[in-house]
Amino acid sequence: MKLAKFFALFAVGAMALSATAFAAPYEYGLELVSLQNSPVVHDIDFEDAKAKKACFCVSDMDGNGWLEFTIAKMDETGMYLDYTCYEYESEDAWKPIEIRQPEAGFKARFAGMAGENKLTAYRVIDENNREERYYHIDTSYRKTSIPRLRDGEYIVARQLVSKSNHMIFTYLAATEQGVITDSETQPGMMTFTPEKYTDPNGTEIDKEAFERSADVYMTNAEKTEATFFWIPVAELQKAVGLGRDETWEVLQKSWQGFRFGDMPQGYDPTGNGPSVVY
Repeated sequence: MKLAKFFALFAVGAMALSATAFAAPYEYGLELVSLQNSPVVHDIDFEDAKAKKACFCVSDMDGNGWLEFTIAKMDETGMYLDYTCYEYESEDAWKPIEIRQPEAGFKARFAGMAGENKLTAYRVIDENNREERYYHIDTSYRKTSIPRLRDGEYIVARQLVSKSNHMIFTYLAATEQGVITDSETQPGMMTFTPEKYTDPNGTEIDKEAFERSADVYMTNAEKTEATFFWIPVAELQKAVGLGRDETWEVLQKSWQGFRFGDMPQGYDPTGNGPSVVY
């Protein structure tokens, strides 16, 4: 399926890139200083974050030059499905990013676990030489998340995530439905047995089509790998308690761990701006 059909299928008119998509300041050091001093960091509910094993990351998902600060928390399913995300807007402001879900209710498990999280990513360049980025993720669901499932049934949703205009969009590429049972060989572990695969319209497909579904939707896109570096919020809390230098260091650690393909982060490709070392 062509990319144009993909957009039409999900009827998401809000996918147009904002004007800032090609007005990147590349002053990442200044943005990190702003984040270090902002209420976004200092007003975190650290007790709630600790209870939900929250992690954070600093990234530039859409490559527009403005940093994002994301906190991921575990919800009642035991997965990182509870997200708060902000984007740099000015020296004194970080704007909340709305996270939109697809119509079927498949909430994105974008990442969240501490350390490097590598995702298959796609880059699309439009006719105006503007860049869009997409990320392939899979999320599994239990009966508590989707009422129509019987006990023991699971759905794995293959999804694509993108960000534009201060919004994160999630698109459903395909689903894999099966049954969870106790493992016969590993006590305490569970085994997932697939039973059927469906496309976003509910039409049954085979396993091969399911495995290729993300690539098919991103036909003609450049395929690469992205790395998000998540750090426990508990480390950020400790750093905030110690002072500005420590807060700066832990935020910079996450940012320097972010990669999109082979692109180095924190450096102005034009050579006219400051690096992340500020």
